[in-house]
Amino acid sequence: MMETTKITVRSTIQCDIQKVWNYYTQPEHIVGWNFSSDDWHCPLASNDLHVGGIFSARMEAKNGSFGFDFKSTYDEVVVYEKIAYTMEDGRTADINFSVDDGFTLVVITFDAESQNDPEMQRLGWQAILDNFKKYVESKAASGAEFSIDKENSIIYVKRNFRASLQQVWQAWTIAKLLDNWWGPKPWRAETKVMDFKEGGYWHYAMIGPEGEYHWGKVDFMEIKNEKSFRAKDGFSDENGAPSSEFPPNIWEIIFHETNGDVLIELTISFDSTEDLEANLQMGFIEGFSVALNQLDELLLSMGE
Repeated sequence: MMETTKITVRSTIQCDIQKVWNYYTQPEHIVGWNFSSDDWHCPLASNDLHVGGIFSARMEAKNGSFGFDFKSTYDEVVVYEKIAYTMEDGRTADINFSVDDGFTLVVITFDAESQNDPEMQRLGWQAILDNFKKYVESKAASGAEFSIDKENSIIYVKRNFRASLQQVWQAWTIAKLLDNWWGPKPWRAETKVMDFKEGGYWHYAMIGPEGEYHWGKVDFMEIKNEKSFRAKDGFSDENGAPSSEFPPNIWEIIFHETNGDVLIELTISFDSTEDLEANLQMGFIEGFSVALNQLDELLLSMGE
């Protein structure tokens, strides 16, 4: 019986261990990093994260020339510490997470397969782990924390801002301020009507770099001054009539003031998982991360 060759790859990631764990295990994030180079992608992933559960991912060359499915069964799951699984061909892998001087160290040890050179396998697994590091640190740099509850069709967003409660509230509720940050560059927002009151609405256009217009409308349902507001958000036409192609969703935004900072907690509720996934596929997380960074820049300039 041939002795199995063990290969180890590792990376130190500038992010706290809870977020690193979530980015490594949540399918909506796995599809964003689980490939070794830019000419590959991971269009599908599912993860039943418990002992006996199945992890599955599809990896494909972007030009369609080649692709394969990766499946494994979990042997051990210790939250924020360790994952161990067995691949379909019987090989095993261990992924260990630990705190390293305030960062997170991820160490993966896996059984080499016999068809390819072990060094080539090490480089491939290291490239995927390096891509994971890049993905996590990019997300962490945005300052926003996103989590997805597909079972209940909800997106949760948290973001902290170093500004006064009044400044943050105004940036979300005054048209001339909203127009400065709402559209992720190179797009920009332009308000047509802002009537911030219960029963009122915000009607605006997102204007693209080629001058194209996409209209949106936010209907304000409940407002608690400098504490929270609840609204129905959706696409519309130039006259404010709702779009029949894209169903609206419900936003609830809570503002928490602590020690001179303001934490925003946003809950976005969809009618169905399909609506949520369509929103994600349109690039909501990426676009909204940029917009929130622009809000951060605006607030810093307001404080000068």
